[in-house]
Amino acid sequence: MPKQRNSARRHLELKRRIWWFKIGVPVALRSHFGGKTHYRESLQTSDMRVAMERRDQVERDIRSRFRDIAAGKVISPATMSARERGTVWREALADLKATDDHSQLDFAMGLAEDESDRLRGNERKEFEDAFTGKVPVDEHVEAYLKAIGLADKTTGERRGLVRRFARWCDKEALKLPDINRRAVGRYVTAIIEPMDRRTAKKHMTALRGYWDYLTLRGHVEGKVMDGKAVDSPWLGQTLPDNKRRVERGDRNSGERAFAEQELQTLLYGDYPQEVGTEFRQQIEDALRISCLSGMRLAEVVTLWVEEAHDDVFDIQQGKTRSAARKVPIHPDLKGIVERRTKDKKPKDWLFQELAGERDPGDTFGKRFNRYRKALKVDDVRDGKRRSAVNFHSARRWFITQARHAGHAKETIKDIVGHVPGEKDITFGTYTKGASEEQNRACVEAVKLPKRA
Repeated sequence: MPKQRNSARRHLELKRRIWWFKIGVPVALRSHFGGKTHYRESLQTSDMRVAMERRDQVERDIRSRFRDIAAGKVISPATMSARERGTVWREALADLKATDDHSQLDFAMGLAEDESDRLRGNERKEFEDAFTGKVPVDEHVEAYLKAIGLADKTTGERRGLVRRFARWCDKEALKLPDINRRAVGRYVTAIIEPMDRRTAKKHMTALRGYWDYLTLRGHVEGKVMDGKAVDSPWLGQTLPDNKRRVERGDRNSGERAFAEQELQTLLYGDYPQEVGTEFRQQIEDALRISCLSGMRLAEVVTLWVEEAHDDVFDIQQGKTRSAARKVPIHPDLKGIVERRTKDKKPKDWLFQELAGERDPGDTFGKRFNRYRKALKVDDVRDGKRRSAVNFHSARRWFITQARHAGHAKETIKDIVGHVPGEKDITFGTYTKGASEEQNRACVEAVKLPKRA
């Protein structure tokens, strides 16, 4: 008669007075577990009754994981590069360090070392570099950008700024673990200090944010308090004070709103054939919407049909925390909205012809600039790369007209989605914003210029 299995101690193993969970790994799944024939996990107790309870939960979890792997829901390490596997191990060990589970940490370290020992040549070097964090500075930039979820234009801008720092680091032969306060200080002195203050601020914001992400995810060493990195090498790095003397003619040298004659030309001028007549309606509609709502380019061209309802543009996402807002639909825009929502589904775009573009805002912006330049609406100043007028000038024009109509700046801020000033406690903290009537009165006070 065969010996009956002791179900009470099923999958239990006693090691140094601590109970462990142990289960055989199916042959087809062993590549996911570093080639190990058995999976072990400390149950962190010497009490058998407690161990049995914990074993049952761990067994459910691991069997569920086996099923997910078999169904292809988990990526096999066999399909990952040595560098990717090194990164996965580094992140896993960072998570274990945060739990202070030394037995699990030791076990995982052993598995990582076993995997490294099985590799040879360049693969082993790639694994160990990734495992120790000796990777290029922009190694994790795409994961960072995905995590913060900014608008496409801002995402592209931050990607470029982080990669600019990474290129400098490559020239200096610096890897991610080499970046300390001294290295950052050299970069600030050489690259950021000569910049215009506004450009420098964007650069610093992108790099500080990226470093906070790296610290929180364990890719770089650093202290974290209340979910924030508190010893980043970027903290305390001062911005350049590049305020220069204002000379005659300099006062209005920055980007600006459209002048009335410029807007008349854009709205009513003869359409330039070289731009492409298929874009005419798109340009005319987007320009009018921005002029009569103050909406940003990306907000205009990515609006869903269901976000234009009950006489408001119900914007759900955007550049800042104040971007989600309701903007009254100006009476002069109702025809455009009706035409662009007719026979469309709720999740279709008002500008559905742009839905297939990789970056619809950038694509439309380039078309509008060709249109603007063809009509000779341009204002390039000495020493400036960009024209002082662009599509954003329509938003500036709306703000200017609303201000000239006598409406409160707080109401205008609510409509255009500007963040209240940090020092503006009364309006930034204690109010819910302008009323619907105030917003509608402000929007309807703005009128497009008439034909010349």
